[in-house]
Formats: sequence, structure tokens, C-alpha cells
Amino acid sequence: MVKFDAHGPSGGPQIVHPLVAALHLGPEPGDVPGNLLRAEGAVTEAKHAHPTLRWVVLPELFTSGYADLAGVHRYAEDAETGRSAEFFVSLARRLGLYVAYGFPEKLRGMPGISDSANLVGPRGVLLTYRKRHLVQTLGEPDIFVPGTRTPVVRAGGARVALVICWDLGFPEVVRGAALEGADLVLAPTGWRYPWGPQYDLVCAARALDNAVYLASANQLGNYPEATFGDPGGIYGPDGSRLSGNTSTTSIGEIDSDFPDRWRASFGCTLLQAPPTSEPHPLLQGAHFRSSPA
Repeated sequence: MVKFDAHGPSGGPQIVHPLVAALHLGPEPGDVPGNLLRAEGAVTEAKHAHPTLRWVVLPELFTSGYADLAGVHRYAEDAETGRSAEFFVSLARRLGLYVAYGFPEKLRGMPGISDSANLVGPRGVLLTYRKRHLVQTLGEPDIFVPGTRTPVVRAGGARVALVICWDLGFPEVVRGAALEGADLVLAPTGWRYPWGPQYDLVCAARALDNAVYLASANQLGNYPEATFGDPGGIYGPDGSRLSGNTSTTSIGEIDSDFPDRWRASFGCTLLQAPPTSEPHPLLQGAHFRSSPA
């Protein structure tokens, strides 16, 4: 693949690209204060080890832990004024970076909670994303209100979108973000054993499908309901894994020009085929949208 430490045309100094980190942590179920301190230590350590670190992603439902979903409502909070939002905005301001983290969200103006993720930066909460595809076999639809949108915002020089865990299994979610201009997708997950190989495949596929960078952080550890044993990673627009697959911290470089270079050489998969007058027989009666609502 294209190397990220490319030199200028005259062989000048090495180009320094910003970094993204996926931190695969093991939150303690229900210990919101303790989990925030775990995140603070891990994010601070990563920033000190990698001064050009600009974006960090933490696991799904990190503040409460992905465990005991029937009781997760006890730890739900407002997306903008909750304890975790204030904590991570302060941390982002102190370290000069952007953090995506999962949390149970108490919805405004309506009953229920969502499996949500915030992207925060030094100036506050930039976006809140609600998991769109809830896992039927785990009872998530009985607990969470699904989201309907995949917003994209500018953060740290990239156009960033969030998705959560099982959303990665549905190509249209990341495709919708890419069609809105996203070039970096941050994905908090709670991806269970024994489906680690499929986790790696869907991350690589969604990055390649759309020629975007994708960074995914998984919860790790043994919990009463399940084992979470496979760290996520950082994936490039060509689908290659930019980080190792054994560490609890995955680091990758983000070259903002590479997605366009890759599309120019490989082909732009975002181009939509013109409609045909007659659909294929297998698709008659089906209803599709070019991008999600």
C-alpha cells in the first residue's frame, strides 16, 4: 500500500501525519467514576507516548460497561450535560485531542435510553450518535431506542462519523457517512468471542468499501454474559490493517490525502450506478435507498 511516511518530491523531511488510537479497555460494570479514571489514564498515557495523537476511540457503553444490560438504565445520562460529557470535554481540552466514547444515553423529551456514543473535543460535544442496528439475539431492542442518522462533523482536520458495533455489519451505515463526506469513522464496539475474525473482516470491508479510515475499539475481558477477547484496530482506505492485533492500544497514522489517491488508483466505489428501467427479478418488490435516513 501507499506508505504514510512519504517524503516530498525533493526528498525533504519526513511528513508527520496525525495519529488515531483505539483503546481496548475493560470497564468495570456499573463503576462510572472508576471507568472515567481508567479512560483518563489510558488516554493520557497514549498522548504522552504519541504527541501527534489527535483522535481516540473507546469501547461501546464504556462508561457503564457492556454488561447487565437490564440494569444499564441506572447509568444513563444526558449526552451534553451528563457527567461523562463534562469529564471527556475537560480531558480533550487538557490534552488537545478528540475522544469518541460509548455510554447509555438518557433521551430528552421522550422515555427510554439509547446505546450512544459522543464525539467530544476541546470546545465541547461535537456529535452524538445512537446505535442504529440493535442486536436481536442479545435483547438490545427491548432495552434501547435505535438511532436513525449518521451525522458527519469536522474534527481535527478530518470529517468524522461514528458507528457502534453491530452497525459495522450493515454496509449502508458507513456508506451513508462516506456519501456525506466522512473520511474517518470511529467505531466503539462490544464485539464478543468467538466472532473476532468476523470483527476484523467487517472493519476492513467497511474501510475498503468506502475508501475511509476506520478505527474501532473493543471492550476486553471476561464478563458474566460473555467474553470479549479480540482487540479492534485501525484500518486504511485500502482495507489494510495499520495496527497490530494483539495490543490493548492500536495506533495508526491518518494521511488526509490518501483516500483521494486511493480512489484515483483503485477506483471510486462511492459512484452510484445509473438506474435501470427494469430491476433484476430477484429485486422486484424490494425497496432501497442510496443512503440511510
